[in-house]
Order: sequence, then C-alpha cells, then structure tokens
Amino acid sequence: MLRRTCDLDLLLFFARHPRSLLTSENIAAYLGYDLKDVADSLDVLSSAGIVTRSQTTHVARMYVFTPGGTDGGWLLSLIELASTREGRVALAEALAGARGTSRGPLALVASDRMAETG
Repeated sequence: MLRRTCDLDLLLFFARHPRSLLTSENIAAYLGYDLKDVADSLDVLSSAGIVTRSQTTHVARMYVFTPGGTDGGWLLSLIELASTREGRVALAEALAGARGTSRGPLALVASDRMAETG
C-alpha cells in the first residue's frame, strides 16, 4: 500500500494531526513535497481507508485519520516504528528496496516488525 516516502510522511502527519482542516497546498508546504506527490499520497491513504476527507469549504477539506479502517494492529506498529529516526530511515529504505518486489513494502515492513516482536 505505501509506495513512497511521501506516503509514509503523510501517514505520520495525520497520525500526529488526526483532524485537520487544510488545503492540499498547505499539506505540501508543511511536508516539503510538491503538490502532485501529496495528491497521489492522499489518494493512497484515502483508498486504504486510513484517511477520510470531505469537502468542507470551497478550498479546504477536513482530513480525519481513521486507523481502525485497517486489518490488525500493524498500522499502529508501523507508526510507532516510524516515529524514531532509525525506524524512519529503515522504512524509507524498505520502501525504496521493495519497489521491484512482488510483495508490497508495507507487507515487508510489517512482517519484519512482527518477527522482531515475536
């Protein structure tokens, strides 16, 4: 599901700010990505049911982080892992390295994390 570091950074942003009334341009400026990357990542998180978005004004949208929309507790484990510098670096490397595999990068990270915790 997560394919790029922008996806991960956006996930962490919404985990830290679970209810946000923002424009896509605001999010892009806050995270330092271009607008197209943010739009693509918003689509990824929205399609996965992790973030819901609704039109609230003619410009801004309400974004709501909804971690309960995923199976199991892997999402919260992923966020916990990504909340440290070492974890963030490891996840970014996993995302970069898993692009050419048949298993998604999130599955790789989740299985590695579960193996560590037993």
